Amino acid sequence: MRTTALSVLLVGLVAMVPTPARAQPGGELTVDELVARALADNPDLKAARLEVDAAAGRLQQAGLRPNPMLELGGQKALSPDNNLTVGVSLPLDLNGRKAGRVGVAEREIEMRRRQVAERERQVRAEVRMKAGELLAARRNLQVTDDLLGVNRSALEVVGTRVRQGAAPSLDEGLQLVEVNRLDASRQLAQSRVDIAALQLKSLAGMPPDAPLALKGELALSPLPLDLSAATQRAASDRPDVTVARAEAAMAAAMVKKEEAEGRWDATINVGYQRQDFGFPLNGLTASGAQRPIQDVFHYFGGGVSIVLPLWNRNEGNVAAATAATRAAERRVEFAVLTAQQEVGAAFTYHEAARRSLDIYERGVRDVARRNLDVIRQAYQLGRGSLLDVIAEQRRFIEVENGYTDALKQVYDAAIGIERAVGTGPR
Repeated sequence: MRTTALSVLLVGLVAMVPTPARAQPGGELTVDELVARALADNPDLKAARLEVDAAAGRLQQAGLRPNPMLELGGQKALSPDNNLTVGVSLPLDLNGRKAGRVGVAEREIEMRRRQVAERERQVRAEVRMKAGELLAARRNLQVTDDLLGVNRSALEVVGTRVRQGAAPSLDEGLQLVEVNRLDASRQLAQSRVDIAALQLKSLAGMPPDAPLALKGELALSPLPLDLSAATQRAASDRPDVTVARAEAAMAAAMVKKEEAEGRWDATINVGYQRQDFGFPLNGLTASGAQRPIQDVFHYFGGGVSIVLPLWNRNEGNVAAATAATRAAERRVEFAVLTAQQEVGAAFTYHEAARRSLDIYERGVRDVARRNLDVIRQAYQLGRGSLLDVIAEQRRFIEVENGYTDALKQVYDAAIGIERAVGTGPR
């Protein structure tokens, strides 16, 4: 009886190796599919893309010429005299003003596109990281579930032995405490799974009540690049670096726009005036007849209004735009240095995480299984107690949880390399 009870408890523990989560019907998605869904449906990304549309509207507006101005006027004297004036003014928009506006708008739309790419880089990494948290939490839950099932079966066997007088009542109490402890741990593990799933749905643009069954394991190969190639790619192509370069280009375009605003400009004016004018006197016609001195006169004219930049050549705005350009160039340098540092740190962390995982796989989990097997055999031979078995079981749980953490660290490190280099999904 004693051997049967411990066989139920310990053989299950020693043979227990957490497997990938069981397939769930409906809503099954891989990590890559979740990333694709997030890139399409994430609300923050949608807002960023709308900002690109807004910049496109500003580009269209920048290319339009200034509107002409229609001027209407009139006068009426106390006498019958009156006049009517109609004029049109057309700004010429000279000296590169339009080119300056268009140049700034073009640089802005490019910057907005780069910002979308940078946000996609961040969302991609956030989804993968959160998926890793979900997979790790689910693995720990699986470990706890398996242990809880084994210990509940053992509790029934130990209870039967106690009632038959083949084991002390203390054994049943110890086993009951262990079952309850595992049950409490399972509730916390389940909550971590649920929370990670909710956070993942939020990133993917899914409603909280949408079904989600994540497929996959805590395994992700790093980029097929060495440190030198990854550093070079990040410094040249990483979205946040290209955003900084686009901002510097926009600042340089702003300088040209402000310089154009400080040059001379002109406006063409054309007009027509109708004047009904006379005197309260009579005059003589060609035939000698009298008639009031009153007639209508028509005038057509034109002119040019020229802005002369004598005292205001927009120097202040030009100086501010020039300083902003220099600042943007320094930010480009900082972005490149940051990218290079992050790539180096990501490769270093990945190497350390791989070594840690190798130690777990070769020198920790195997030893923990052997130790548990030794304690089991000792108890079967009457040289140990159930308390020793429970203590060793708890150490085994810690080792399995530690192994999950090691898997998660390698997974996170691979995501860190992908984020640091700035590549998309492979």
